[in-house]
Amino acid sequence: MSQGRRSVPLPKGWSRHTRPRILRRDKHACQWPVVTGGICGEPANQVDHKIPAHLGGPETDDNYWALCEWHHNQKTAREASAVAHARPPRARPAQPHPGLLP
Repeated sequence: MSQGRRSVPLPKGWSRHTRPRILRRDKHACQWPVVTGGICGEPANQVDHKIPAHLGGPETDDNYWALCEWHHNQKTAREASAVAHARPPRARPAQPHPGLLP
């Protein structure tokens, strides 16, 4: 199973114990909250941290939830965007375009 660009390794026993336990607990239903109240409820095949590990989220069952692929992708993209926007500015100024040099 691919881990993508994880900054923190998966905990021991993730694939054999933790992931299946969380999917069973959440009845394989996406736990993403919806605006009208309740949860998405679509079939879930992914388990993710509510608070990401790189932000100090604990490796506990309370911090895991089952998500459908769509909501997992949306959450991951939003987190990646937040990290990208938090990066410091470039250390050196951009070079002028070669066609504009005197």
